[in-house]
Parts: sequence; C-alpha cells; structure tokens
Amino acid sequence: MRKALAQNPNMLRTMIGLGLTLILILSYAVYAATIDSSYYLYHTSNDTVDHSVVDQGLGDDNLTQTWTFSTTRATTWLNVSIENVEAGDILTVSVSSGTFYHHPMLGEEDADQFSCTQPKDDDDEAYNVCSKDDRHTFEISASGTATFRSIVDAELPLGGLGSLFADSQAEAEDKAEALIAPSNATKVWTITLTSQDEIHPDEFTPKVESAMHELNLVEPFTVNPVTELLWSVAALIGCFGLALVIPLTAFIAGQAKEKRDERIRNAALVDADDSDDPGL
Repeated sequence: MRKALAQNPNMLRTMIGLGLTLILILSYAVYAATIDSSYYLYHTSNDTVDHSVVDQGLGDDNLTQTWTFSTTRATTWLNVSIENVEAGDILTVSVSSGTFYHHPMLGEEDADQFSCTQPKDDDDEAYNVCSKDDRHTFEISASGTATFRSIVDAELPLGGLGSLFADSQAEAEDKAEALIAPSNATKVWTITLTSQDEIHPDEFTPKVESAMHELNLVEPFTVNPVTELLWSVAALIGCFGLALVIPLTAFIAGQAKEKRDERIRNAALVDADDSDDPGL
C-alpha cells in the first residue's frame, strides 16, 4: 500500500473520489426508483356486520332446523355460531350462487395467522388448502358453542388494504374497482342444523357476522425519499468502508512491523557499538 501510494500520491484521493461518485449515483438510483413507483395501494372499508336470520322451520322429524339470511356487498369473512349444541351435531352452510372457502383451522387460536393460501415447504409458491364449494358441512366436536368460519372471497383484502401494479392512477382505480365490483351481489345463505336429539321451537338461534368491503381510496405506493436516501448512503458508505478495512489493516500492521523491526535493528546496532568500544 505504501509503495503504491509512493508511486501514485493521488491514488488515495482518487479512490475516495470514485467512492463518493459511486455513492451519489447509486443513491440517486434508489431515490428515482422510490419516487416513481408503479405499485398502488387500495383501501377498502372492513366493516363487521351482524345479520338477522330468518327461521325457516323444523324438519318433519324435528331433528333439523333451517335459517336463511342474505349479503349484498363484497364479503371476506363469514362466521356462524350456535350456542348449546351437542358433540356430534352437524352444521351445514350453503350459498345460493357462487362458492366459498372453509377449513376447520380458520380462526382457531392455535392456528396462528392461518389462511386458505399457504406457501409450500419447498418453494414460495402459494396453494389453496381450504375446500371450495357452494355447500360445506361442519361436524361439531364438543358440546357448547360451535363456530363455523369461512372466507367468501379470497381475492379481496382481508385486512382492508391491498396492492396492485398499474401504469397510471386511472388504471389503478379501474383495477381496484374491477376487483371489488363483481363481489357486490346479493347472495342468499342457508344454515341447517342437524341434531341427534329432538329440536324444540326457538331452542337455537344462530349468530351470523361478516366482514364487508367497499372501495375507499387508491393511492400510489410511496416511502419517505429522504429516509431511503440516507439509508442507502449509509449502506454504501458501510460497504465502501468494509472494502478498505482489509488493505488498511494490512497497511497498519505492516507499518507497525516495520517500526518494530527498525527498533530491533537500532537496538542491535547500539549493542554492537558498545561491544566494540575499547574502553569497555
């Protein structure tokens, strides 16, 4: 390093100048990509709605009872719960048009963040683990309160926030509206409870709630460009600094070794002069 600096005294200044130029160029690239994004966020309402069910009466054998209710807006979650049921009773939920998804683990406390779309073990590709049909049957495993959970439309944002890719604001709004609008349709739902014992009138009343969505806002995805610029500059300075650590460490170690060798040589010369002194 010292020899290289001796041959080219401006090399260190050149390296620092090139490093700063690289930092500025890459920082501008990060900044430009940040302020010119083709990703858009669309916000929807995520209202929880309680539905009133209509009793359709008991079956001829008094072992079944049926209720109906309807939805008119884009729906993600749909939960049906019935109290005072017995283990072995069967709960069936069906819809008049379309399909919906169900899995026993949906919404369970021991199934952390379980959803119908799960990644495979060997890659990042997602696949559907829920059954999709217009009719689902749920066998109640324990006496007490039974809850049937389902996802009506997996394409809708479950949390009220989704993202999409578009070339302009207008295109992003059209895509978001095209995603929400088809789900705004009237659907009639039927709940059927099949009990092992005779069902008495007004013995059961299902509670139904759903999460419904309406498009509220579409906006470009943005981050704070100043913050991103500072982070990128810090990262590049760190990388550039790490690139200089090894040669600088070798240079400092070489300098220290040379000084140590020089001290040893000087001490040896002093000892030699003392030994040759005739007065000793």
